[in-house]
Amino acid sequence: MTEDRGVGLKAWLSGPRSRNAKADAQASQVARMDKRRIVVLPLANISADPRDEYFADGLTEELISNISNISELSVISRTSAMSYKGNRKKVSEIGNELDVGSVLEGSVRKSGSRMRIAVELIDARSDKHLWAQTYDREFDDVFSIQSDIAKRVADALRVRILPGETRQIEKKPTTSSEAYALYLKGRYFWNKRTKETLLKAIECFKQAITTDSNFALAYSGIADSYSVLVDQQHLPYLEAYQKQKENALKAVQIDESSAEAHTSLASALEGDYNWDGAEREFKRAIELNPNYATAHHWYGILLWRVGKLDKSLLEALQAQLLDPLSPQIAVSLCFVYDAMKEYNLAESLVRKVLELEPNFLTAHGCLQTLYLHQGRYAEAETVIREILRLTNGLPWAKAWMAAGYAFAGRNEEARTILDEVKALPPGTYVGAQPIVYAYVGLGEMERAIELIEKEYETRANWLPVLALDPLVASMRLEPRVTAVLKKSDLAPDLQRTKRIQMRPYWVGGETSRMVPFPRCF
Repeated sequence: MTEDRGVGLKAWLSGPRSRNAKADAQASQVARMDKRRIVVLPLANISADPRDEYFADGLTEELISNISNISELSVISRTSAMSYKGNRKKVSEIGNELDVGSVLEGSVRKSGSRMRIAVELIDARSDKHLWAQTYDREFDDVFSIQSDIAKRVADALRVRILPGETRQIEKKPTTSSEAYALYLKGRYFWNKRTKETLLKAIECFKQAITTDSNFALAYSGIADSYSVLVDQQHLPYLEAYQKQKENALKAVQIDESSAEAHTSLASALEGDYNWDGAEREFKRAIELNPNYATAHHWYGILLWRVGKLDKSLLEALQAQLLDPLSPQIAVSLCFVYDAMKEYNLAESLVRKVLELEPNFLTAHGCLQTLYLHQGRYAEAETVIREILRLTNGLPWAKAWMAAGYAFAGRNEEARTILDEVKALPPGTYVGAQPIVYAYVGLGEMERAIELIEKEYETRANWLPVLALDPLVASMRLEPRVTAVLKKSDLAPDLQRTKRIQMRPYWVGGETSRMVPFPRCF
């Protein structure tokens, strides 16, 4: 018997190999491209007005959300789906890249109060059309169209829709078509993720609420906008979290069955260091919609922050299966690998992300962190110089340069940059984390501790890393730092700082040493 004993669980499950390699490859492809795994491609905007692009993109996102309610389907999330916008690839190529067996594509034309939506469902393996329909309706019928498309897709793929799922699919989030159009425009701006577009998104969501004060998704949109603004260090933590929580609570109060609302609330509760409450909300969101990649993604980040790395890894991998082309999800997975001290895996993945998205700042930041953790200071400096170039020398990037110099023992250069940052005009916002790290590298513990105590008062979202990051291990057990961590419910735990033992993970039918990153990367 010549069977390879090390082929692993996947090969064992698939049974003995055939002598026909070509037949084996075809069988493997069919098994992999499950028809119940589906992608909704961006609807083409064929309206006379190109400014209606927001409507086509928004409707695509809403279709993804609606079909995601069907638990027997695995639905590719927005980021990966939208990467094919304007792409002329064959359905079979897309199916192979995303590992999907079904593709829904179509177009939308908006004219005044009327719209025409044409959609077709295609088998990605055979390129055969499974179902097609054209809807020529008033805009007020948009929710019934979305509901009908979801049901027809389920029928064509022969999957069940459970009673609770039917209620979710048929739910109308607002009675106002004007409010819904404003919401779609808000999400269009939100997805661009710049400070300017996030502020535009908030205005659109507020206008939607003015039109319909019971529109839960619009409140959720405001909360998510503030979440991203604080993550990108455009706003002070406390100011942003208060607005985020207020709107997220309102969203859940209006619609308890909304996975988006519970995800927004979970993120807001993290701002109060309410880790248990945030975890409950994430679990509730995933219970309501297991296909909601954002819930898995953000839940994985929460678990990483509180040191539950095994669970964090599983959520990150699940998010990746649902959104395999998302660079943000891939980088979040890199941070988990970094915390596990699997530096080679992390660096390999983050470099593949940068091959596709050379200007993606979060990926550059992750790479710098990896180098600092390994004492590769010259390479870390090269990365931070690239970040400075991409950001036109933003203050927070300069502060990270100071931190890198401090850990490398280049103390005078570090202090020179810190002096520059301190001399910035009043009101200039600079996140404190790199400054704390610079003080630690310089051995100026008193200054670092004073800043940490101030950061606790503002509910800074980076404080959890104090319990895990090896760069600040020298101060972790300082009594005043320990006191801050205890108040944050993040008291140092030696078990949390141990290296996690890597083991095979079998997620979504794929197995390997750890399923390091998606096939497209």
